[in-house]
Amino acid sequence: EEKYDVVITDFNMPGKNGIELTAEAIKLEPELVVILITAFVSIKSVVDAIKLGAFDYLTKPVDKDELLLSVKRGLEKVSLMKENQFLKDRLEKSGDDSSGNSEYLTSSTVIQEMLEEAGKVASTDSTVLITGSNGTGKEVLAKFIHKNSKRSSQPFVVINCAAISQQLLESELFGHVRGSFTGAIKDKKGYFEIADNGTLFLDEIGEITPQIQVKLLRVLQDGEFSKVGDTKKQKTNIRILAATNRDLNKLIEDGTFREDLYYRLNVFEFHLPSLKNRPEDIEYYFEMFVNDFARKNKKSVKKINEDVLKILNGYDWPGNIRELKNIAERVTILSENSVISSDLLPGKFLSNGENGIDTADYNKNKEMVVRKFEVNFITKYLRLNKGNVAATARTINFHPVSLRQKLAKLGINPDTVRYN
Repeated sequence: EEKYDVVITDFNMPGKNGIELTAEAIKLEPELVVILITAFVSIKSVVDAIKLGAFDYLTKPVDKDELLLSVKRGLEKVSLMKENQFLKDRLEKSGDDSSGNSEYLTSSTVIQEMLEEAGKVASTDSTVLITGSNGTGKEVLAKFIHKNSKRSSQPFVVINCAAISQQLLESELFGHVRGSFTGAIKDKKGYFEIADNGTLFLDEIGEITPQIQVKLLRVLQDGEFSKVGDTKKQKTNIRILAATNRDLNKLIEDGTFREDLYYRLNVFEFHLPSLKNRPEDIEYYFEMFVNDFARKNKKSVKKINEDVLKILNGYDWPGNIRELKNIAERVTILSENSVISSDLLPGKFLSNGENGIDTADYNKNKEMVVRKFEVNFITKYLRLNKGNVAATARTINFHPVSLRQKLAKLGINPDTVRYN
């Protein structure tokens, strides 16, 4: 029911001896450190215990210092295994780039010029600040810089500063010593120590507290940090890449972000424009994502209708590349007959001003007008009924099951409808 790092067990016990207990415990927890204690030394029992994975074997009467030393060595082994697993998981996560890979794929000449400069910056140890709206590919650019740097064989660690409580973030970054705060039951290494010689990508840097800003400034200035609750300084050789979707100059004016830290981070700045300002990338990414999802879902997609691309190019893309990817996944899954057609797009695309179908085809125009009516009509009554599908179905004289099917087809999510 509980997880433990170290087990100290006697050898002779009623019902089950120490070797049997060791075998069962290590089967459940392979990284468990087991220290066996016995009054009867037997070479065979020692060999059997070590074969099963026991960490140490002490004889009675037990010397207290010897036992404490064995426990300390065992805990160090556990800590090392956990750190190795942490780095392995981080590296595997970094390699699994949901946006494609560590290369920044683009059809935009603006981005291509930026990548050329980023490739030159990558070979240095300079800090880099990446700005842009959510979903523009800031993390992918950071990975591109890391993969093209002399640290490429070292860890690339991603920290979202907005996703972790600030007290925990300070501990995660710098580590802590035992007793430094409630719950700090033992010393812990932070990312600056664990991922030394690698690259640390601090996403949403604008969210960190003044206290963490001061410590981060010290790292950038002197390559030094101290654990939470400790006064001893430690050296680190880690490269920092940072990103934000906020205006740091505005935060400086408001007094919530340090100006000196800003200039330390902003040795090189790369601003990623929104997708709506990179029209050549809309079709490029859409086709790439559709092909990717077709392979993953074992679908055959041979054609994307021209009206689909026209509608996509007329949309503002507030969610940028991430939103485009979601749309590509949706239409690929819903597609039939190997064709991506406009009727597969969510309703918001076909009810957005002039972004309709410009064609002389009577049936397609009729389809578009009907769809637009359905989206506006159903959304209106969903709002009046506060997103309640059953109540909406009663109001508009529609069967609830049929209405849910219609909502799915139109891409309307009743939970996100804004109420009047």
